[in-house]
Amino acid sequence: MTEEARRAKLQTLEGLLAHDLTGAEWTKSTFSGGGSGDCLEVTHVPEKGGWVLRHSVLTHIVTPLTQAEYRAYCDGVKANQTGLVPGA
Repeated sequence: MTEEARRAKLQTLEGLLAHDLTGAEWTKSTFSGGGSGDCLEVTHVPEKGGWVLRHSVLTHIVTPLTQAEYRAYCDGVKANQTGLVPGA
């Protein structure tokens, strides 16, 4: 990764962390246990170029991902990549 690309990525991630997520529409898997608190939630922030993830209990702790990072993660899950999917 070039220094310019690294700076651009860092700017995207910092922008996602600084973005006001009040009123964000959080989505969780339909496979999450009903009300058990074992949920990973995600919201898309297109104006900042990425996605933000959080645990359904620790809602104040968030993880930003660029579009490419989130896409790569989802593709790995869809492909049953070892380490991303239990039992894979």
